[in-house]
Amino acid sequence: MSRTLMIMVLSLTLLIPELATARWIDDIVSMEVEATGPVNFSHYNHLEALGKKCTLCHNNVYNIVRSKNPEFSMDDMRKGKACGACHNGNKAFAVDDDCSSCHPTRDITFAVEDGDAMFPHSVHTEMYSCGDCHTGVFIPDHQKSTRYTMDQMSEGESCGACHDGDTAFSVEEDCESCHDM
Repeated sequence: MSRTLMIMVLSLTLLIPELATARWIDDIVSMEVEATGPVNFSHYNHLEALGKKCTLCHNNVYNIVRSKNPEFSMDDMRKGKACGACHNGNKAFAVDDDCSSCHPTRDITFAVEDGDAMFPHSVHTEMYSCGDCHTGVFIPDHQKSTRYTMDQMSEGESCGACHDGDTAFSVEEDCESCHDM
């Protein structure tokens, strides 16, 4: 066997598995979501789960050319569009089941005069689902900068909706639990 032929056979032997596993595509596709921050979609995770069948999504649900994809909302997904085509609770977890699987969560610090107040997402998501707060009490919106006073919270607004002394410690009880003092 000639040296050139041997190099070609060796190259193909190494290249074919790479093509077959689709590792030549970008793994992470980041989608900007104004209300929550970026959602990072992993091609590799989905390829593993779906048996490397790119055509299940492309071009049925998503066009391979990103600019040709329409914008979609959580309501659209709940109706079976975009991610909701599979994330419906039957094929894969429903779009409302575990928000943090797709949406980033982080601790939030509020700069206030009486000592910065910190909201620890991890503490709260151990006890509650995202929808317990983010469908009514706190609607995610990075543009919204509503500030509540301690008096408003004592009357059940904002954190006071749960921190009422019954559901959780009262906003009037332990200042150091939230405020950097």
